[in-house]
Amino acid sequence: MSAAAGPNAERETETNLYQTPLRWGRYPLTAFDNLFDRSTFLTGWLVKGTIDTQVLSSALRRVTEKWRVLAGRLEAVPNKKTFQLAVPLSALPESYRTFVLTETTSDVPLSTYIALPLEASSESLPQTLFLDAATPRQSMEWATRDHPLTCWHITHFPSRSPAEPAHTCIGFGRPHGVFDGMGAAAVMNAVVAELRGNEWTVPAPPPEGWNPNPIVETLKLAALPITGIEVPYSPLGVKSSLWLYGWHLRERFWRGATHRIFVVPKECIGLLAEPVKTVVRSLAPGLTVTTGDVLVAWFLKVLYATGTPPETVVHCSNFANVRGLLEKAGSDSLALYPHNAFMPLPYPTMTVKTIIATDLADLTQHLCESRHSLSLLHVAAAEHLMSKALTMPVHPGAQDTLVVSNVSASRILETDWTPAGSEGTICSYRFSATPTGLVYGNGVYISGRLADGSTVLDVNLNTVRMENLTRAIGELKSRIWVGKV
Repeated sequence: MSAAAGPNAERETETNLYQTPLRWGRYPLTAFDNLFDRSTFLTGWLVKGTIDTQVLSSALRRVTEKWRVLAGRLEAVPNKKTFQLAVPLSALPESYRTFVLTETTSDVPLSTYIALPLEASSESLPQTLFLDAATPRQSMEWATRDHPLTCWHITHFPSRSPAEPAHTCIGFGRPHGVFDGMGAAAVMNAVVAELRGNEWTVPAPPPEGWNPNPIVETLKLAALPITGIEVPYSPLGVKSSLWLYGWHLRERFWRGATHRIFVVPKECIGLLAEPVKTVVRSLAPGLTVTTGDVLVAWFLKVLYATGTPPETVVHCSNFANVRGLLEKAGSDSLALYPHNAFMPLPYPTMTVKTIIATDLADLTQHLCESRHSLSLLHVAAAEHLMSKALTMPVHPGAQDTLVVSNVSASRILETDWTPAGSEGTICSYRFSATPTGLVYGNGVYISGRLADGSTVLDVNLNTVRMENLTRAIGELKSRIWVGKV
C-alpha cells in the first residue's frame, strides 16, 4: 500500500501495476477504539422475502466509492499497540475490494431455529447465519490481512411450500475497534439511501498524508485538569484478564448463561416507564428523565432480585455517546464520525441489598442524575487512562458488572430492507465475535423497536437472571391484560 501521489486519476489507473489506490490519507484511531480491538461487532436482521444480493452489492459499491473511509484499511502502528486508518483518495482499481459480501442458502428450514410468528421470548438465531466463517475477529487480523472494513453475509431460507414463505438473514459485520453503534447506524443510513436512490450526506475524506484524530485534538486543546476524576475502567493485566475470562466462562458453563431475545409490547414499556417518570419529575422538576433511565433501573432491580448475595457490589456499565460533549468543547461536527466515541456513564456502585431496597423511582432519579453528570472531564480522564495502559470497562470497585447498551436512538433495527427485496423485518440480533469465541455474559442490549412499536431486548444472562427477567416481563403483560378485561 503506497502513499505516493499520482498525477491524476486516469494516469493512476494506467500506471498502477499493483492494483491498489496510489494516494492515501491517514489518521490514528483512539484509545476508545483500542479498547475493543479484540471484537468484531455484528448486527443481524431476519426479514421476510428474498434479498437480491446483486442490488445490495451495487449499493455497497456506490457507498464505498463515495464514503472513502469505508473503503479504507486498518493498519497497525509500528512499535505501538495501536491502529490507524488508511483512506484511499485516488481512483479505486477494479480489483481493490471495498467490502465483502458473501451468500449462502440454508439446507434446513428456518423452523429449525425459530418459530414464527416470533414468540415473546426466543433463543437468538445462530451467529453463523449472519457472519461468514472467514471474517476477521480482531483488529490485528483486519490489518494483517488487508481486509475490507465492512462484511455482509446473506443466508437465504427459500420457500418450501405455499404456506412457508421465503426468509433471509442479513448480517453486517465490522471491526468494533473501528466502528461504534452510531457509526454503524450511519453506514446503514447511507446504504438504505443508495438502495432507494436518494441523496445522502457524504462525509469528506481526510486530506492526503498524515492527519490528527479530531477527538484527540479536541481533548488536547481543552487541556482539562483530570486529576481525581474517577471513571469506570480497570487495568487489564494478566491476572485481571484471567479473572475476566474465568468470570464469563463461569456465567456460561456453570450458571447457564444463554443468548435470548425478548419482544416487549409497547404497552408494557409505557405501563412501566410513564408512572415512574411522573414521580421523578415531581421530585426533581428540573431533571430530564427518559424511558431509558427507567429501564436501566428496572433491569437492576429485576435481575438482582434473587440469586445474588446481598453484599455483592454491583456496577452498571451503561455506555453513552460522547460526541455532543466533544462538539460543545469546540470539535467540528462528529455526527458522521464513525469511530468509537462512547464510554460508561459515571454510575455509582451499589450493593445488591441497596438495589433491592431502593424504590424504582428513587433509583431511576439516582441513575438519571449520574447520567447528566457525565462531562468532558470524564471523557478526558478515560482517554488518558486508556492511553497509558490496557483497560476494561469495569469499575475497579465492582464484584459484578451489568453491561447495558441502548442503541434504540440510532434506529439501526428499523433499517428498511424493502428496496433490496424484503417484505418486512421480523427481528434484529447482535453479536460480538471474538478470537477465542468467548461469549460475554450479563448484558442487556436495547436493540430498538419493531414496526408494531414493540421493544427488542437482546440479552446474555445466566439462568437465574433470565428467569427473573422472564417473570418480570410476564407480570407487566398480566397487568395490561387485567387492565383490558
